[in-house]
Amino acid sequence: MLIVGLDMGGTTTKAVLISESKIYGKTVVVASDPLAAAAGAIGKLLSELGILMSEVEAIASSGGKTKPLPPKILGLDVVEIDEIEAVGVGGLFLSGTNEGVVVSAGTGTAIVEVRRDGNRTLVRHLGGTGVGAGTLSGLGRLLLRRTNVNSIIELASKGDPRNVDLTVGDIVGGPIGLLTPDVTASNFGKVGDVVSPEDVAAGLVNMVGQVIGTVSFFAAKSVGLHDRIILVGGLVTHEPVLRAILKPIRLFGGKATVPKDPQFATAIGAALRLLTDKSSLVG
Repeated sequence: MLIVGLDMGGTTTKAVLISESKIYGKTVVVASDPLAAAAGAIGKLLSELGILMSEVEAIASSGGKTKPLPPKILGLDVVEIDEIEAVGVGGLFLSGTNEGVVVSAGTGTAIVEVRRDGNRTLVRHLGGTGVGAGTLSGLGRLLLRRTNVNSIIELASKGDPRNVDLTVGDIVGGPIGLLTPDVTASNFGKVGDVVSPEDVAAGLVNMVGQVIGTVSFFAAKSVGLHDRIILVGGLVTHEPVLRAILKPIRLFGGKATVPKDPQFATAIGAALRLLTDKSSLVG
């Protein structure tokens, strides 16, 4: 049984093709219209794999732009999968573990507890934060006249967040509690009358990553899984953001991993959830 999984994001649509035994392929398209994005992603995926539309059972769709989709696309039934379920199932699958807290850092950030119990995967939404790639893009527009995340991160690579962020060392002259002198005490707390765009970009990347990392650690700690944090989503594929996310997690004694192809977690999870539902009906 072949299922197409879609993650209908704010700027990109990810598509995967899976069966009970393996993932056949993945692709990404950029389109503003949800139907055009979905149809384009499916067509591109099947064409690259040399698979006929008639060989696919159905489409499992999740993500923010799923609601506008029609009940059928290219003759295939579209089944909407709850995004939290998709994030949890996909993240746990990619990690190859039986339990963990999946943190999906996309436009915003969702945090999901997932535990495998026999043949069932139990998913619970712990919370999240509105801080994510959307924050980076929006503040980039306001402060730097840039909206493209890649462009902002490239600019940040030429700057230093210590020129805009107030550190613990700046305030107390040394460590305090668990905090080392280089830890941020106040994001953008050191901004003077003159500041370079490169340093502002570096401060933005630092702030977005630190917020995600801190919120993720404490959410995971609340369920005893702070040493099993699984980072997925498009934002964690950017190394500077990932470093900023990992710093507070490690500082407080947590452990986090980034599985291969983390940006496809939601699409994979949607397909797996529908595949499980259909298999149980057949059985």
